[in-house]
Amino acid sequence: MTCHDGFTLNDLVSYDGKHNEANGEDNRDGADDNRSWNCGVEGPTENLDIDKLRTRTGEELLHRDDAIRGNAMMLMATRCGARRAANNNAYCQDNETSWFDWTLPAKRADMHRFVTLLMLAVCCEMWSPSGNGWP
Repeated sequence: MTCHDGFTLNDLVSYDGKHNEANGEDNRDGADDNRSWNCGVEGPTENLDIDKLRTRTGEELLHRDDAIRGNAMMLMATRCGARRAANNNAYCQDNETSWFDWTLPAKRADMHRFVTLLMLAVCCEMWSPSGNGWP
């Protein structure tokens, strides 16, 4: 769904396409197939209804069994709702685009808690005798 070299989960539900203009390659770098949806507005919005829709959509994507099961590689940025302004190839950015905002876990405690508990539930199921993971 999201990875270190692609959209963050927040960008996945906030942008229809990549915005890598700042990388200096005329937006040619990075994958074009992000399978994202902006929920009606490209980028950040003050519209609370769209913000709620984005939060719910992100949670639903994470909650899908095939999206989270066994996925040990999840960015802290995904856990906390970080954005990269739809730059899906931010390796060349040594600025706010690629830096992690360490105030986000407190600001987005709801999202961080949701993802942490979801991952814990999946791990518990996988390791339980009746789970699908280990025999």
